[in-house]
Amino acid sequence: MDLETSVVDSQTLRRQLMAPNPMQRAIALHALEVEVERLPAGDRSLGHEVEKFVSRGIPFYALNDPHYCSWVGKAASYWDKLHA
Repeated sequence: MDLETSVVDSQTLRRQLMAPNPMQRAIALHALEVEVERLPAGDRSLGHEVEKFVSRGIPFYALNDPHYCSWVGKAASYWDKLHA
């Protein structure tokens, strides 16, 4: 996958966060952060929740670790909520 490929849905976000290339993971997390900035002013509670999640950064990458997989799932869930 091209490093400049934009995240367009939660599946793309999930795929990039699971990628072995750390730059792809950083780009994906940044894309989630950018989506928060696009929120209308009335949706700030979700925005604050996602900002807090993003501010913690990417946990230790371990493809088969349940904690990491859960973190990726949570990121994808936030993406879906931001686009609901």
